[in-house]
Amino acid sequence: MFQKKKVNHAVASVIAAGIAASGASIASSQAIEEVIVTATKSAASTQDIPVAVSAVTAEKMDQMGVSNFQDYLVQLPGVTAGGLGPGQNTIYIRGVASTTPATSVAGVSGLAPNVAFYLDEQPLAQPGRNLDIYAADMQRVEVLAGPQGTLFGSGSQAGTVRLITNKPDPSGVYGRLKVGASTINEGETNNNFEAMYNLPVSDNVTLRGVFYNDNKGGYIDNVHGTLTAEQSARFRVEGAMRSNGVPVSARRTGFQAGAGYTDSDGDGYVELPNVTFLAADNSDLVENDINDLTYTGARLSALINLTDDWDVLLSHTRQEIESDGVFFADPDLGDLEIQRYTDEMIEDDIENTSWTFTGRMAGLDVVYTGAFTERTTDQVIGYTDYLFVGQYLPYYICDYSVTYGDQTGTCYAPNLYAPSHSEAEVTTHEIRVSSDPDNSMRYTAGVFYSDSYVTERVSFTYPGSTLAQGWGGEGTGPGFAYPNYSYSDGYLYANDPSRQEKYSEMILNAQTSNLVYLEVNI
Repeated sequence: MFQKKKVNHAVASVIAAGIAASGASIASSQAIEEVIVTATKSAASTQDIPVAVSAVTAEKMDQMGVSNFQDYLVQLPGVTAGGLGPGQNTIYIRGVASTTPATSVAGVSGLAPNVAFYLDEQPLAQPGRNLDIYAADMQRVEVLAGPQGTLFGSGSQAGTVRLITNKPDPSGVYGRLKVGASTINEGETNNNFEAMYNLPVSDNVTLRGVFYNDNKGGYIDNVHGTLTAEQSARFRVEGAMRSNGVPVSARRTGFQAGAGYTDSDGDGYVELPNVTFLAADNSDLVENDINDLTYTGARLSALINLTDDWDVLLSHTRQEIESDGVFFADPDLGDLEIQRYTDEMIEDDIENTSWTFTGRMAGLDVVYTGAFTERTTDQVIGYTDYLFVGQYLPYYICDYSVTYGDQTGTCYAPNLYAPSHSEAEVTTHEIRVSSDPDNSMRYTAGVFYSDSYVTERVSFTYPGSTLAQGWGGEGTGPGFAYPNYSYSDGYLYANDPSRQEKYSEMILNAQTSNLVYLEVNI
């Protein structure tokens, strides 16, 4: 039974406590909060370092309800994120970021990022697909604007974003539980759960674990629509406005040079009376709030004091993202509405294991850190819109007789989609030494090594082509631009994109206490 009386008493107590503390709160709010950051690879106040750095503390993130990748980036000045949705975003600092293709092969064909992305000491940025790390049990988020290549290596020309986690705390046993729920205007409900526990198991060993689950409701509506291959520029005359709101350019107009197609009725379509255009119809996929999103993950850390001068931090993070639909809309259709012809989804699994040794040797601070990151992404992406940019798409989805001969036959429904499977493995090692931070001249020197491998398998599918040709045979069906075309026996035609990168550098950083900053790359 609901205990109304007890709840009212509790609320009254909280209000009374708030009134009693209001004077102290006003006084404390006038003080400047000191934020400790590690922008120069050592802990220092933001007031004492010669680097443009912004930070969002854990308290601020809790107050603003910050949780995922895009949430904490938009809270930072000069930083934005854009892309196709969770696990597919690009970081922009001061408006600068690499341009990556908006396709499922972005992990292979995408440019190397120029904004570095770190989880504690481990670089996690990947081409085309930034990791979407959930902000659970975070100490702060740091952003270093401008080139940071000396201390943070390649991929940091525009800046660096760092997620700093809370470390195991030997001071005592404690935990925290967070439960929340909310609603989206014209969308579904959200609910989240986060549990953290800190446990010193001995004088030298402390464990800390966090588990989280966040279900975010959808807000994009997939509305009914149909589409035929007639929207291809190859079937339209110059200047005709297509359904995507873009006129046909002179370079794309007409199906085939010299074919003599006309548009006597002025409707913008070339006249093909003997060609049948089958329509893609998304009736079975019409649904409100299609873009559901779930984060599930855990992180376990262990702090081990080896000696008075040395300790090691071990950490393992596992996270799964499951998402449906798309996270963009077509303003020409209506508020938060889109027309999609594929049941789209993405599953993004991440595992990161890291180890960091810190200590002192010969009067120097010494750090060795390494990490191994695995990422597996399965995705189904609809690319029916390729019809508007793929000049030769009709060759794939129309009978060859539409292009050659007497222009007869069928153009099949352009409900195109591409299942993809992506795997990435990244191994990093870094060792650095730093002088005493109290010296008038301070320096940091180190060596960094990274080895990454990315592979992606994509099947571009044309379900409208109802006739498939057998292996080594001959035929005249859809997708055959030439009659009697045949494959050669014993050959398999396939694209196998892969990407492998190795990177190493030695860095030397010198810094004086009067904020004269000297950096030398070796």
